[in-house]
Amino acid sequence: MDTFYEIKPGLFKQAACALGFFDGVHPGHQVVIRKAVEEAQRLGVVPAVVTFKEHPRSLTLGKSPPLLTLIDQRLELFEQLGIRAALVLSFTEELCRLSPEDYVRSVLVECLGAKSLSVGFNHRFGRNRVGDPELLRELGKKYGYEVHTAGEVIMDGAPVSSSRIREAITAGRVEEAMQLLGRPFAIGGAVAHGEGRGHLIGFPTANITVPEEQVEPAIGVYTSVVRLPDGMRLPSVVNIGRRPTFGEGGSITTEVHVLDYQGDLYGKQLQLEFLRYLRPEKKFENVDALKAQIAGDVDESRQYFAAHPRFTDRAKLTAEQR
Repeated sequence: MDTFYEIKPGLFKQAACALGFFDGVHPGHQVVIRKAVEEAQRLGVVPAVVTFKEHPRSLTLGKSPPLLTLIDQRLELFEQLGIRAALVLSFTEELCRLSPEDYVRSVLVECLGAKSLSVGFNHRFGRNRVGDPELLRELGKKYGYEVHTAGEVIMDGAPVSSSRIREAITAGRVEEAMQLLGRPFAIGGAVAHGEGRGHLIGFPTANITVPEEQVEPAIGVYTSVVRLPDGMRLPSVVNIGRRPTFGEGGSITTEVHVLDYQGDLYGKQLQLEFLRYLRPEKKFENVDALKAQIAGDVDESRQYFAAHPRFTDRAKLTAEQR
């Protein structure tokens, strides 16, 4: 997929564009994106996404909610849905001052050659966010593009939304989040050196440095999948917490134990996919009690993966990695 970060006239001759921030790329977003891909195939043009690196509230309100997906995650998901080009914009003062028509003309028409636009029912754009799907449709008569507006996606009697998914994750309800997303919720980060206590107690862990702008599940222990840089997905157990058994009450850490893996992960960029909440973090009387509990967490996770083998690529492990 081709990714662009600057507005330049003639970037594409013609395109069918999905417009939105798309945090989470949940089923409601997917309807919008798939419509753009469908229209691109019908019209014989490039299927594209116009999105933003930062959350819209980061400039308008000076802060934003923690993100379900960082831009690299979103771009990967766009490509999986059939998008072949993405224009990633930043919320600059100059861009925010553009009137709705100036935005349509300079970005969507002159830059991307939009022949079809796909948006959500609550899409807003232009100065003071006064533009909406109805205005997009009116401007389309002047600039020669069609507009397709997607409605809400309802699940269990309520709309699927980024805020609803975020609430489930921060409460530790990762199975609910997986149902709402249509895939496991994932966070990414680089492996940093820790205290090495996992090795000493027989359950080595990798310490993940999670970007502060990304939402994390509630403190606790989870059955998870680790996705390595080469794409391999391996069974694991994640602890998010403050390690109270060792007397540490400071910052929250994210530690993952990869089942039956002996390779070196330091410095590598990993993705953690959360499948199931196991238990809250707790302080144990001694290290032996902690080891026994971790062994139980691992056994419970093994049972989960035995019942759900589709989540991992364990069979691909080399003898050296084992």
